[in-house]
Amino acid sequence: MTEPIRFSKHVAELANCSRREAELLIEGGWVKVNGQIIEEPQHRVSPGQDQVDIDPQARPETVPPATLLWYRPDPEAACDAQRLQGTAPISRHPVRVLKRHFAQQLPLAGLSGLATGLVVFTQDGRMRRRLMEDEAELEQEFMVELPGQLTNDAIERLQSRLQQARQWPQVPVVGKLSLNARGPQGTRLRFALKASNAGCIQALCESAGLRPQALRRTRLGRVALAGLAPGEWRFMGPHEKF
Repeated sequence: MTEPIRFSKHVAELANCSRREAELLIEGGWVKVNGQIIEEPQHRVSPGQDQVDIDPQARPETVPPATLLWYRPDPEAACDAQRLQGTAPISRHPVRVLKRHFAQQLPLAGLSGLATGLVVFTQDGRMRRRLMEDEAELEQEFMVELPGQLTNDAIERLQSRLQQARQWPQVPVVGKLSLNARGPQGTRLRFALKASNAGCIQALCESAGLRPQALRRTRLGRVALAGLAPGEWRFMGPHEKF
């Protein structure tokens, strides 16, 4: 019986390439063992027994860090990128999803409390640092569902409280609000704020005697939730910018 050998060594022999190139082919999800994609170069295979197939389109390229956009469906859903593994992303074009896309993903401007909507995960250290440095200038958009049909005067009073909130150390929000919808089911307000989070909006509403029923982030900077349904996710495109 043939002794199992390191997967990358066997692929290097099959593809007539260097060991490093073989590792890149494997990590890129281009190689199957017995019909299953294996992404770990250290995996052991038995030549002559295991069927190893290399995709004809394979390229030995480094997999770039991924940024994932997810629609948090409910306030109880943990903001953990691992929960997305095993589900297909929303995309107009075929996307090769790898295990490594979900490793060491950290949420940016995470959601808490009642908040649902857009959550951003990234492996990109440069993007993470840039967003942390620019956080105070990054505008976030929230849709807030309130019970009852708020009058224009009530909305103006809430707007006035928002202007005063610049001076509240516990709610350091800067921005504006506007009416999005009003009907028998209640009132929906649009908040566009900087240096803020969902907790700030909830506290602001409660200070005015209003209790939000739902709070959904629809935009972070220039990246919007549009196109995603609750629970769905997609890769952030290379040309998208916060």
